[in-house]
Amino acid sequence: MSSGLYSGSGAGRGSPADPGPNRDLTPPGSAGEPEHQATTGSGYSAGNGGAPGTPSAPARSSAPPPGTGMQSVRQPMYGLGMVVSVVVALVIFVLAIFVIGDATDRGLPLTQTTNLLFWIVGAVSIIGAGIGAQYAERTASQAATAVGRPRPETAMATAWAVPVVATFAALLLVATYHNGIMVIVGPLIAFFGNAGALLSRDLLDDAADSTQRTATTIHTLVIHAVAFLALSAVYLNKMPTWAGAPLVGIIGGLLIIETLERGPAPQHQRILYAILGGGALAEALIALNWWQTYNWTGGAVLLVCFYLASGVLLARTQRSILRGRDLIEFGLVSLVAFVVLAITA
Repeated sequence: MSSGLYSGSGAGRGSPADPGPNRDLTPPGSAGEPEHQATTGSGYSAGNGGAPGTPSAPARSSAPPPGTGMQSVRQPMYGLGMVVSVVVALVIFVLAIFVIGDATDRGLPLTQTTNLLFWIVGAVSIIGAGIGAQYAERTASQAATAVGRPRPETAMATAWAVPVVATFAALLLVATYHNGIMVIVGPLIAFFGNAGALLSRDLLDDAADSTQRTATTIHTLVIHAVAFLALSAVYLNKMPTWAGAPLVGIIGGLLIIETLERGPAPQHQRILYAILGGGALAEALIALNWWQTYNWTGGAVLLVCFYLASGVLLARTQRSILRGRDLIEFGLVSLVAFVVLAITA
């Protein structure tokens, strides 16, 4: 309620200090009526010609219904995000059909049934996924500012990172397996990777204190799922170190910089940490190339390395000193995962 309806800091709702627009100003008991009738003022009018106790018209509130502002913010992200995800999935679907065929003995698995046209269209789809995701994020940010819910000033333009990596992973897996199964799986990876990235980021931006943990968990799961698929796609092809290590480093760096969106660190610190995390993953691939293991097991090892690097860096941006709980969560869990993978390899 505005200050014109309630005067004084100590006057509560319906306080006698404020007679209200329809309240009878006649002193209590002066017209022979009980005091409670003379002082009735919320919902009843006795001073505008009507009989005492006659209900007055309820005041109309100009405030929007609860949740209207949040829905108007989410709608641009949901609509544009779905369009981007569907278009990218359709492109991957066409490319998956295009590369179906018998494998040859030449080159890496991803080059056995592909040609220059495939990689040109694939590169366009990756770039388009990034541009579309960033445009959807920008539209949602403008809508949020218009309803008084601006994004944090420390936010970086990183909405494109996870969709780009997810589309890259779908493209590499389609090229690597080039079979009928990937006609279904490839587009699904592209769609859920793009849509899940935008949805989880939107939930994280609009999360209240009570939903912050849920939004953070969804955001983390999406990033790690995309990381596993993309890192595995690189390792599956047993690329030379000069090609595989930079690819793994770029994938890790992009996903780490998106992970650090949950921390309050400045932009230059996030970029530095992303470079350090990506370099650590590249070194992990160099060591992994000397270890003969199953294809997807190698991807799981790289995922554990990503979990350790991104988790420690995120904790470092959120707190100046790492807690014992952080060391147990990331160090001990990663150690157990490495032991399990080494036994099963």
